[in-house]
Amino acid sequence: MLTTHKDPYAWAIEEFNSDGDLVWSSMSKFRPTELSWIKDLPTKKHNIVITALYKDEASAEKITGVKSYRESTQRLIDAHNGL
Repeated sequence: MLTTHKDPYAWAIEEFNSDGDLVWSSMSKFRPTELSWIKDLPTKKHNIVITALYKDEASAEKITGVKSYRESTQRLIDAHNGL
């Protein structure tokens, strides 16, 4: 079977503690190339899992013909002094 290589659409980044419990998670359009952005990296061991995410076009939910509610949304924002 011939398969074509697809680039990941996004990346899931997760950190787990020493018990295997999820500490935090995030999604990124780009794969992290280094980990210096993790706070307290020199003082603590981190267990990071970076997972490639691929689009599944066949299972995608497609929504078309959506009306714009820009005016009513703006009125709501104005009524509550911003977001």
